[in-house]
Amino acid sequence: MSQSEMKDPMSLVNSVCLSAASDADLKERLLADPRATLAAETGLSIPQDWDLVASEAPDGTVRVELVNEDIPEDYLELVSGGIPTDSTTAPAPRPSC
Repeated sequence: MSQSEMKDPMSLVNSVCLSAASDADLKERLLADPRATLAAETGLSIPQDWDLVASEAPDGTVRVELVNEDIPEDYLELVSGGIPTDSTTAPAPRPSC
């Protein structure tokens, strides 16, 4: 895994899911408690109000999904590449094509 992938939360989650396909103990823990398992394996702190569900596909792979009715703004910023801002900082300009 590259240095940039190690900083990307989605890459960290995907890495744990991939590892679970060949690690029965990890798969069992991930399916039973995805939040705690991801925190232990990656150091990610997943907000308690984010509902996570882990499921196993017929091919043995594991998926972790966010199942909130309303997708948290933090998650939308994360997956869209947005930069969280507060009242004291201005957003970084986005490159134009």
